[in-house]
Amino acid sequence: MNRIFGFILLIVFVFPLSTEEGKYSGSISLSEKRILQAKEEWVKTSRFPAEWKLYYKGKEGDFVVFYDWNGHEIHYQYRRNKFDLDGEEFVKDLFPGNPYRVTGVWMGYYYFGFDARGKRKAFHEKKILPANKEEFADIHTIPIFKLTKYEEIFSDELLY
Repeated sequence: MNRIFGFILLIVFVFPLSTEEGKYSGSISLSEKRILQAKEEWVKTSRFPAEWKLYYKGKEGDFVVFYDWNGHEIHYQYRRNKFDLDGEEFVKDLFPGNPYRVTGVWMGYYYFGFDARGKRKAFHEKKILPANKEEFADIHTIPIFKLTKYEEIFSDELLY
C-alpha cells in the first residue's frame, strides 16, 4: 500500500515540476528586442536595427510581412514590381509562422495619420527617411525595409 501511495505522490508532485522547467517557448527568445522597443530606442539614439528575429506572416503586394512576439509588423520589399520573377524566387521558401533572422536596409515607414475629426485614418501614408520622431514612435507605424537576406531559425531543442 505504501508503494502505491508513494508512486501516486511522485506522479502528482514531481512530474509536473519537471515539465514546467523544460517547457518549449519557441525558437525566438522572449527576451529578443521587440519592434516597439526599437522605435523607442531610435527616438533616443537615432539608430534602428537592421537585423531582426521575427515570424513570417505572408505576402502583401511587393512586400513580405514579418511580426514579433507582440504582433507588431515590419514590411520587407522583396521585388520591384509584379513582373520581378527574381524577387519571387528569392522568397519562395518562406513559410507562414516560421521564425527567421531577417536583414534589410531601412527605407521608410507607413504612417496612419489622423483625419480632420481627429480619428485615425484607415489607409497609411508611405513616408521616406529621415523619419519624423513623433510619427515613427507611434504604435501604429510600420517600418519598411528592403529585404537583403533571411535565414530560418532552427531549434536546438528536442521536442517530444
